[in-house]
Amino acid sequence: MQSYTRSIRYALLASVGVLAACDNNELQTAPSVPVSSFLAPELALELSNASATPGERIAISIANSSSALIGGVQGDLHFNPSQLRFRGQVRNADSHELMIVNDADASSGRLRVAILDPANLKHSSPLVFDVIGQGYASSISFEPEEVVTNRPTIKVIDAKVARGFVVNSGLQAPAGADRMSIGDWYDALGERDASREPGRIVNGLKYGDTDGNGVISLSDALYIVNVSIGGNEMIIGTDGTGPQGNQDAVVAGNVFPFNIDSAGGAPLPLNLGEPGDLTPPGRDANGGRSLSLADALAITNESISAFQPIVGDIIPGRPTTPVTARTIVTGDITANTTWTPSTIYELSGIIRVTNGATLTIQAGTRIEGQRPVGTTGGSYLAIARDGVINAQGTPLEPIIMTCTLNAGEPPRIKGCWGGLSVLGNASVNETGTLTSPVITGRATAGGCREAAAEGGAGLYGGCNDNDNSGIMRYVRLEYPGFRFNAENELNGLALYGVGRATTVEFVQVHAGLDDAVEMFGGTVNLKYLYLTATSDDAFDFTFGWNGKTQFIVAQHDANDSDNGFENDNATTNFNSLPRATPEVWNVTLVGQRNNRVGVSESQNRGLLIRRGARPRYFNFHVEGFTTALTIANVETCAVDATGDLELLNFTFALNQTLGTVVAGCPSLASIGTVLAVSPLLSPLSVIVPDFRPSLSLAVIGGVPPTDGFFDVTATYIGGVAPATANKSNAPWYSGWTRGWQNSTTP
Repeated sequence: MQSYTRSIRYALLASVGVLAACDNNELQTAPSVPVSSFLAPELALELSNASATPGERIAISIANSSSALIGGVQGDLHFNPSQLRFRGQVRNADSHELMIVNDADASSGRLRVAILDPANLKHSSPLVFDVIGQGYASSISFEPEEVVTNRPTIKVIDAKVARGFVVNSGLQAPAGADRMSIGDWYDALGERDASREPGRIVNGLKYGDTDGNGVISLSDALYIVNVSIGGNEMIIGTDGTGPQGNQDAVVAGNVFPFNIDSAGGAPLPLNLGEPGDLTPPGRDANGGRSLSLADALAITNESISAFQPIVGDIIPGRPTTPVTARTIVTGDITANTTWTPSTIYELSGIIRVTNGATLTIQAGTRIEGQRPVGTTGGSYLAIARDGVINAQGTPLEPIIMTCTLNAGEPPRIKGCWGGLSVLGNASVNETGTLTSPVITGRATAGGCREAAAEGGAGLYGGCNDNDNSGIMRYVRLEYPGFRFNAENELNGLALYGVGRATTVEFVQVHAGLDDAVEMFGGTVNLKYLYLTATSDDAFDFTFGWNGKTQFIVAQHDANDSDNGFENDNATTNFNSLPRATPEVWNVTLVGQRNNRVGVSESQNRGLLIRRGARPRYFNFHVEGFTTALTIANVETCAVDATGDLELLNFTFALNQTLGTVVAGCPSLASIGTVLAVSPLLSPLSVIVPDFRPSLSLAVIGGVPPTDGFFDVTATYIGGVAPATANKSNAPWYSGWTRGWQNSTTP
């Protein structure tokens, strides 16, 4: 099977002249890169009448004037709105054609049109206009954005576009033409869809079944077409309107390209998208995910039994039969161990990985910690500083760590298990004693600071800043973090003296009772953190953490969340070394100020930087807090050889106050800009939030460093790339993370 790629497909323009200039042999071809041996399609505009008078109606059709087999066309139809007024479309009930029209810009003379016809498009159904002015024919043009072939396989290709237009007197412009809404199409197809959430794990869910009703139908394709032209957003639930509810475009609907390997090169087997494959379907050559006409065409083909690769296959991690096998895990893990998705692993008590052992957790595995009784008992997982974790989930099969839900027990709540603690051999300041040991393969020198981790997990810290505690990728930690007492608390993900060779990326911590993520010293780097509904701080560090981080989204609970960022160098001697000078880029922090009226500053800040910490923060968006930013303690803003505090390219929106800074700190005005409105599409939704900035409100930020860790293309402010014009691009967190019921029920 050949490897599929997307072609360069823009800037094709059908320049329509007067009738006398029409010549089907005159063809205009935009510069393009040949990608196919298929016959190049030739598109033409057909008019029912080129010289109708005001008060009459005309019809326009987009035609395939060649012998090439075309399954779909998408683009913009332009006209002069002072000469033509769009009335609606005529639907041929006997064909498989779907023609979706986004007429939001009709008053400006533009229609966004997407046409699907798996049987081969020859003439689109008519678009009907009222004639209100003379000379309209010379104003009509069509600008294709995407043309998709359907035989022998789906492929996006370039097209030739005929100059001028063709008069087709057989086109009808009936008075009954209607502007068909997306709801009208669902009614015409006799289908309505169920509420969905992107990436929801439902047993037996198939690619192409966007509404989760068990049937792949034209309704599913219709939804994807509408997304591709901007008629509905890809991250559903943001506009709150329409009959489509919360369908899943991100995973179930994003099926094409079928087959791109991780390097964009050699072909892969037909089973791409199944367990063990390198890259799920729907990822473009640049690694992004977006919806297009090709996705809809693949689903349409499957709906009429023109079977496609991927479409109709069970999505990995969604077996037809739910996993019920359960293994109780007790005591230390002292030998290499593998946990698989065929079993649920129930943690009883403290589970430590130690003695040089590696715990491998396969993609899609579910781990459940037993609940505490009051402040005793309970369970959590700890990776000792001589242990290793290898937890590599995927976007389709995240590893899920949560607490048990047995018969007779209350629902899962914050703090119903203890979360994940990782202990390493990297440097810490102030705490503990200079007694770290030599550990074979992990720490070749001893005598550096070590201290006891909270919750009794063991000792952490050492002399090896390049220590490697393993890999955590696509992991969801839910309801973690119980408290033994006010000074002894377990977080969602606690990283104690973890070294920079450790990989932590694509991690969600949801509904933690204490902090979502906290670093206790160390040098660990982190990327792609999604932190929701925590009771305390979202991102916390102390004891001299010196790592790098990029792409964080934190969404607070309206009831009990504290700070977005809480940053300390140390707890007693604020000038302890090594000083905390981490570098962090591209962060979105969202509070719930409107739901927390009267909450004091100390309980609801976007960022609290204090106690001698001097981080370097860039491209931050801070929204909806009682106080946006507080900088405390003179040691924090002092200038010396140990590093300077640097904050740049911030935006602030809808915070009650900007905050306060101590003498010698950067002024708030020099840090960033205050916006009158939120630039984010739907930041307060908790079921299916959308943290993408609107394209029109996106703010340009700085350029991240070229050091091999940071993504230098993220030159925008915030933790998520802006939405495209059609809002058909998926943000990095969508499809593998979870939402929550509402602001009071996690």
